[in-house]
Amino acid sequence: MAKQIRYLDRNPEPMLEPKERVKTFREYALGYSVSLAVDEAKRCLYCKDAHLRCIKACPVNVDIPGFIKKIAEGDLIGAYRKIVEADPFPSICGRVCPQERQCEGACILYYDTVKGRRNKGLPVSIGALEKFVGDVIRLIGYIEEEKAPSTGKRVALVGAGPASLSCAYDLARWGHEVHVYEALPKAGGVMIYGIPSARLDRSIVDWEVERLKRLGVIFHFGYVIGRTKSLKALLEEYDAVFLGVGAGRGNIGFKGEHLKGVYSAIEVLTRVNLLHAKDFPDKGVPINLGKKTVVVGGGFTAIDCAITALRLGVEVHVVYRRTRETSSAKDEEWDHIMEEGAIIHWLTQPIEIIGDEKGRVVGLKCIKMTLGEPDSSGRPRPVPIEGSEFVIECDSVIFAIGQRANPIAYEGIEGLRLTKWGTVEVDENFYTGVKGLFAGGDVVNGGDTVVRAISHGRKAAKAIHEYLTQEVKT
Repeated sequence: MAKQIRYLDRNPEPMLEPKERVKTFREYALGYSVSLAVDEAKRCLYCKDAHLRCIKACPVNVDIPGFIKKIAEGDLIGAYRKIVEADPFPSICGRVCPQERQCEGACILYYDTVKGRRNKGLPVSIGALEKFVGDVIRLIGYIEEEKAPSTGKRVALVGAGPASLSCAYDLARWGHEVHVYEALPKAGGVMIYGIPSARLDRSIVDWEVERLKRLGVIFHFGYVIGRTKSLKALLEEYDAVFLGVGAGRGNIGFKGEHLKGVYSAIEVLTRVNLLHAKDFPDKGVPINLGKKTVVVGGGFTAIDCAITALRLGVEVHVVYRRTRETSSAKDEEWDHIMEEGAIIHWLTQPIEIIGDEKGRVVGLKCIKMTLGEPDSSGRPRPVPIEGSEFVIECDSVIFAIGQRANPIAYEGIEGLRLTKWGTVEVDENFYTGVKGLFAGGDVVNGGDTVVRAISHGRKAAKAIHEYLTQEVKT
């Protein structure tokens, strides 16, 4: 009997009710039960040409039908092993990846990427299934991972974000001595200071870090490379160095940016997530968003700022110069923040931050936009509508419109090539051109997804391994 194709009966992931989740920073997506996960796994068609579909659309090329079939068969350990062949952190990626624009967007139930046409169904919930598998393994305990004999080679990784952690995972398994240097007191990078715990519980990142420690990875906290210790010294001390410092400077660039109440997204998220601003005055540093804030941007960072401000009890408006369909955030995340009370202003471009005589923010002047001809990215270009200016009254403005590289770690390194944005230039093997120095993640691409950084880290690890083992042979 032919398998019944279950186009539309996708299992929704259980969630806290909006009126409850907006009161707390605890994780609001509650995850699949075993029965829901197995039932959702049975929706998959296990396409034989998945390498042209969901696998191809995944930045790390997880064998998606392979791990989902293991779930359907009740082999969760097998499913986990299948995932970590490509993605070492399934509990994390299952939560923060933009699946609808990647693997789920290429699921044949929803879209036929080979024939280029929309299908009538809803995609398999790949992200929720990956999260389920990672969580089960995390909760039942650690699975022993194979580790090669020591090569005698030592590698330093600068920064403890997703690119460095994924790079460390492979290098440690392949027998190299791995040291990670991090300026902050905890490992995780953007996963701990940028993503709200409402989306990614900190215990998950901590568990993955402990897993790396069990593989032999050594962490050094409180090291600002370029200040506490120089990159040149690392290059002399280690056989290879990976630069994974991210892009940690906020981007504003609007008239009135000097006013009190103007924040970059990175400042708000760091103050709340790392410096415990949400717990002030009992502990942590203060942050004053007032009664009403405007978040500028249409990506994941803008969503994260909105989630954070809502939980601080602030009225939240989000302005984005394009449309929902052309934003980089998930559709469901727009739904989530609107359910929680956020007000979205589509096709709206900020012009100027307005202040009072005391230098405090009192409003954001904007102009309405319309969509014109496609730009270089293929998206319709927003065009201002003459005479449509208006002001949103507010007490603060949060700019989530991109981040800039912070060159402290690598400034002054002879032979290192930088782009006009200050990011590091690398070749296809993530080699910088400086002997023994590799780089990846946001310091290379200027700011992208966690899974893209993980992809960079793993590819760089392979190149570093080949570089080190070739040296051994010679």
